[in-house]
Amino acid sequence: MEAEVRIFTLNCWGLGMGISKNRDERMEDIGKYLADQDFDIVFLQEIWKRNNFNTVKGLVSSVLPYSHFFDNGIIGTGTAIFTKVKIKDVTFHEFGLNGYPHKLLHGDWFGGKGLGVCQIDFKGFNIHLFVSHYHATYDYNPLTDVYLGHRVVHSVESAQWIKLSSSSADLTIYAGDFNTEPKDVPYQIVRYVTPLCDSWVEANGPDGGQTSETPSNTYTAKSSLKESPEGKRIDYIMYNSGPNITASTVYCELPLPDRIPGKSISYSDHEGVNSKLLIKRNTGEMITSRDFVRMQSRKDLQSKLECVEQGKEILKNSLKSVRFARIMYLLGAALCLLLLVAAFLPTKEYIGLDIALFVLRLGLIVTGTYLFLMSLLFFRKERHALNGTLACLELLLESGAESELSFDNGAAIRDFPGAGDFQGAEDP
Repeated sequence: MEAEVRIFTLNCWGLGMGISKNRDERMEDIGKYLADQDFDIVFLQEIWKRNNFNTVKGLVSSVLPYSHFFDNGIIGTGTAIFTKVKIKDVTFHEFGLNGYPHKLLHGDWFGGKGLGVCQIDFKGFNIHLFVSHYHATYDYNPLTDVYLGHRVVHSVESAQWIKLSSSSADLTIYAGDFNTEPKDVPYQIVRYVTPLCDSWVEANGPDGGQTSETPSNTYTAKSSLKESPEGKRIDYIMYNSGPNITASTVYCELPLPDRIPGKSISYSDHEGVNSKLLIKRNTGEMITSRDFVRMQSRKDLQSKLECVEQGKEILKNSLKSVRFARIMYLLGAALCLLLLVAAFLPTKEYIGLDIALFVLRLGLIVTGTYLFLMSLLFFRKERHALNGTLACLELLLESGAESELSFDNGAAIRDFPGAGDFQGAEDP
C-alpha cells in the first residue's frame, strides 16, 4: 500500500495597515494559483486578515475543500491549512515566548505564534500536520539578536510536541516559515531532536532553495542583498514516517514564477516550496511502537547532542539578558517615581505650568507603571520559560549521553527489526 502526497507552503505576507503592498490583490492571485494546481495539502502563513483567508478559501474550494484557520492570539496566528480530505482533529499550542509588547514596530508579540496541529486520513494513512511561523529575525548577528532565545524556545517546544504526539502517526509533516536558516540552532533542533527529514535537502542537497529576500523577488530591498546576495532559506517542508512506514522525497522545488502572470509584482515577499512525498506501508517484519521510539531517539545522535548543547548556551545568555533587563526596568520605574514626587513640589500658579506638570505626571505614572509591570511580571514569565526550556534540553542531553555510553549508535540501530527501512529514510 502506497500513496503520493503533494505539499505546498507559502508565507503570504499579509500584514495590515499598508505594510504589505498589494495585499488583497496578491491574496486573490495566490488563491487562483492554488486552484490551478494539484496539491493535496497546503500550509499558509501570514494570512492575518480573516477576509484574506475567506478569499483564498473561496477560490480553492473546488480542489481543497477542507481548511482550518488558526485564529489564536491577539491578532491571530496568520496560519492556515488546506487539504483535499476532511480534517478530523485540530488544536493549537501557543509558544511560551514571543517577543516583547513594547516592540511595537516589530509586532510579533501581538501575533499568536505557535504550533497549529491537524490530523487527516489520507488514502488509508494517518497523517499529522503541523504549521508554524517563528518570531522574525530583525538582527542577523547572533551575538546581538535579542530574539534568538525565543526562537530556540519555539524550536524546542515544536520538536517536543511533534515527537510526543506523533509516534503513532503514519506520516508527520511540519511546514512553515521558521525564520531560521539551516546553519542556525533552532533549525537544527527541529531537524535532529524531533527528528525530521528536510525535503529540500533530500531532493537537492544542502545548497540552494532560498525563499526569503531573493534577488528575483519584486519586494526584496536592495540593502538586504548585501549580506545574502542569493537570499535566505527559511521556509521548509519537513517530515517523518511512522512505525512500519517508509517515506521518501520524490522532488522538492520552488514552483512560483518570479512575477504573477500578466503583472509586474511577485506573489509574496517569500517564495513557495512544493514537495511530493512517497509513503509506503511495510509488509515484512513489523517493528513495535516502543522500538520505533527508541530508534527515533538515537537517529543522528551526535548532531542532536551538538545542537542541544548550543541551544543551552543560547538560553543561558538569554537568561543573563533577562536578569539585566529586570534590574534596568526596575531602576527606570524607581526613577519615574522620584520624578513624579518632584513634579508635585509647590510651584507658582501658572495655568501653562499646571498643564505641563499634569502631562508630565501622567506620563511618569504610565511609564513607571509599565516599567514596573515589565520587571515584575513579563520578565519573570520570560525567565521561567527560558528555565523550563533549559531543563528540557538538559534532560535531552542526559538521555543522549546514556545512549552513547550504553552502546554504539549505528550498531544498536541495526539490531532492531525494520532498521533498514528506518536508516533508508535518513538524509543522503
